[in-house]
Amino acid sequence: FNAGAAGTSGQGFAGGQGKNYSVGAAAGGGGGASAVGTDCASNDPGPAGSGGAGTASTITGSSVTYAGGGGGGAYSGDTAGSGGAGGGGNGSNSTVGSAGTTNRGGGGGGGTTGTGNNGGAGGSGVVIISCSQAAAVTTGSPTVTTSGGNTIYTFTSSGTITF
Repeated sequence: FNAGAAGTSGQGFAGGQGKNYSVGAAAGGGGGASAVGTDCASNDPGPAGSGGAGTASTITGSSVTYAGGGGGGAYSGDTAGSGGAGGGGNGSNSTVGSAGTTNRGGGGGGGTTGTGNNGGAGGSGVVIISCSQAAAVTTGSPTVTTSGGNTIYTFTSSGTITF
């Protein structure tokens, strides 16, 4: 087995272990915000690991999960790993990996081994500000909603906010 990379404290967990088999290879899943990526199976040819789960947040007034790990890529025809809850992209066994979900910050899925296909792009992030007072000025066209007496500003591109 080949060990997955360590996670960064406060940002995400470690990736799972990958393995080279007598025929092909499979990758471990990427670490998510709240869980490690799973290891690929030890059997030959083993399925790739799944991405670790992200973290749920209720800042918008409903529960949304962000920052799931990407699924591991697999050798052509073998089973690729699934993306973790929170927008992780699925791994592939035939082409490039799937991209992480837009505005969820999930990792991209791994591409297939043996053919040189790349992993998918990570999903874009989001900035959400919830406060009891309305902003004086915003730029960048945030989405503005209310929940529980708070005004919620959701930025999916560049912008500023002044209170």
